[in-house]
Amino acid sequence: MRNFEIGDRVRVRESTSMFHTRTQAFIRGHTGVIVEHRPAWVIPEDEAWGRDDGRQEPFYVVRFLQTDLWDRYTGFDGDTLETECSERWLEAAP
Repeated sequence: MRNFEIGDRVRVRESTSMFHTRTQAFIRGHTGVIVEHRPAWVIPEDEAWGRDDGRQEPFYVVRFLQTDLWDRYTGFDGDTLETECSERWLEAAP
């Protein structure tokens, strides 16, 4: 079951992890938009340990405006970055 739909605004949680994660530090705390669903998969923290019984959850492709990510971004205002996030890292944005 997915908690988010394409077009939903989401915020990436500001959290730390002692283990491997694919959630880049530079997107944490920022708001983006869900643009694609990915199938449920073993979360990166469990996958890194090679666990066959790892916890699975949905993944999403989230699009961010680059001007929102970097204060000194000098490209076009409409430039975007898309990256994949597991559901555990996302929360609904106000």
